[in-house]
Amino acid sequence: MSNEPKGPDQPASTRHHQGSSTLHPLGSRIRARLGQMLDGGRRRRLRALARTTGHGILRGSAGALGASGTTWIIWWIQQR
Repeated sequence: MSNEPKGPDQPASTRHHQGSSTLHPLGSRIRARLGQMLDGGRRRRLRALARTTGHGILRGSAGALGASGTTWIIWWIQQR
């Protein structure tokens, strides 16, 4: 994208946190790490990982929903 920082410069929001990594909040450390991960050729791998994780979550929740639905149907049949 055209508005991404080029070169070794960090965004202004994380530039002043260089020296004391223990004093700044965890959120800015995470943002800085994500920015580093997205630079270079890692963006495609990160997207693939996120997609795989999303599919795993969807499959897991669909399986749980199916299991609870099956359990409910069995309970309902037993009540009749």
